[in-house]
Amino acid sequence: LPLLSPRLTPTRERPHSIHSARPIMASVAACSSACARAVAPRRSARKPSSSASTTTARGTSNIGASPLSASSGSRRRGLRVACRAVDLRRLIERLCEGEDLTEAETEASLDALLDADPAQISAFLVLLRAKGETAAEMAGMARAMQARSVQVFAGEDVLDIVGTGGDDAGTVNISTGSCILAAAAGAKVAKHGNRSVSSLCGSADVLEALGVAVDLGPEGVAQCVQEVGMGFMYAPRYHPSMAAVGPVRKALKVRTAFNLLGPMLNPARSKYALVGVYTPDLQHLMADSLMKLGMKKALVVCSTVGSLSLDEMTPCGPTQVVEVTPAGTKSYSFNPRDVGIPECALSDLAGGDAKLNAQMLMDALGGEKGPVADCLMLNAGVAMAAAAQAESVEEGIAMCKEAHAAGKGGDTLKAWVKLSQELRAQEV
Repeated sequence: LPLLSPRLTPTRERPHSIHSARPIMASVAACSSACARAVAPRRSARKPSSSASTTTARGTSNIGASPLSASSGSRRRGLRVACRAVDLRRLIERLCEGEDLTEAETEASLDALLDADPAQISAFLVLLRAKGETAAEMAGMARAMQARSVQVFAGEDVLDIVGTGGDDAGTVNISTGSCILAAAAGAKVAKHGNRSVSSLCGSADVLEALGVAVDLGPEGVAQCVQEVGMGFMYAPRYHPSMAAVGPVRKALKVRTAFNLLGPMLNPARSKYALVGVYTPDLQHLMADSLMKLGMKKALVVCSTVGSLSLDEMTPCGPTQVVEVTPAGTKSYSFNPRDVGIPECALSDLAGGDAKLNAQMLMDALGGEKGPVADCLMLNAGVAMAAAAQAESVEEGIAMCKEAHAAGKGGDTLKAWVKLSQELRAQEV
C-alpha cells in the first residue's frame, strides 16, 4: 500500500463526536441517577480470571502472556499514584465546561473511574460524547483498559481484522472468516472478539458454532497462533474490568466511546490491523487514536452501499480508507474491481444466526465460489498487505485466492478446532 495514489493528510487533534454534539449535558444528572439505580453493587474490576494461567498486566506474566519491561512496570506504578490523586468531581466539572483532556489525564481518570461509583462513570461517558471525543482521549481510555487486561504474547507480526459493529447490515461474519482465510494463506492472526452486541451473531458465537474453543487462556491462544496461524481472545476473559462498565452502558442506552474501543484493545497488542467503522465520520478519530497507540500499520475502512455504511470492505462498491502509519495518515478510495474482485449485491452477503453463519463460512472456506468467498478474499488479502505479509494488495489477494481454491481455509479451520479443544481440555 498505498492502493490508489493516496494523498498524505496531517493528523488531527480536533474533537470527533461519535454523534452530533447536541446539547445533552443537562441530561447527565438524570442519566447518572438512572444508571446508579440500575446497576448492581460494584464488583472489583481488578480480579483476574480464575485460571491459573491467566494474569493481568498489573500482575506477573508467564508463558504466553506478554512480559512487562521494567520501564513498563514503572509506568504502571506511576499511573496508580496518579489515579489516587484524580479529583473526579473536578474532572466532571471540566468536561461540563467542554474541556478536552490529555491522553495521560484520560488514562488516569478512567483507571480511577473503573473503581468509582457507576454514576460517575456514566457522567464521564456522556460528557465525553456531548463535547466530542478526541484521539488523545480515546488513546488514554484504551491504555487504561489495556493496563488491566490479560496479555497474550503471540509474536510481533500478528494482525487482526476487526470491526466496531453497529452498521445494522446483517451480513455474515466477514471479519471472522477473513481472519481464518488469512491464516490459511500464511498470516499470523490473533483475533479479539465477543458475543453479539449489535448483530444476530458475534465472532465468538459463530466460532463456537464452528467448534472452536473460544475461551482459551493466553498460553493456549499463543500456541494456536504459532501452530495453525489463528487464535481467538474472548473479550470478557481478557478484559475483566469491562464488568464495571457493562451495566453502565446498558443503563445509558446510548452510544459512548466504548463502542469504538474494541479494535484498540487487542490483548496480543497487534501492531497491524484492518479496522472497520460503522460511519465515515469516525474514520479519522479511529485512525488518529490507533496512531497514538503505536500501530505500525492499520487500514481504517468504511464502505457505503446506497444509504448504508458498513464496518468492513465488501465487493458491493468502493471503500473509503484511512491508512495509518507512525508517519501520519493517508485518505483514499479503493474499488475492489481494480484488483479483480467482482461486484455483488449486499443481499448476497446476508447472514443470520450462528448456525447459518457457521455453515456459510464453512462452505466459503472449503472452496465454494461466490460473493461470500470473494468478500473473504478481499478483506484477508488487503489485511495481509497492510501487515507486510504480502508485497501488495494484488499479491495478498492472489495468495488468498490460491489458499481458497486449494481448500486450505477449511483445513486451517479443522486444525484450529482440534487444537483449541485439546488445549481447553488441558486447561480444565
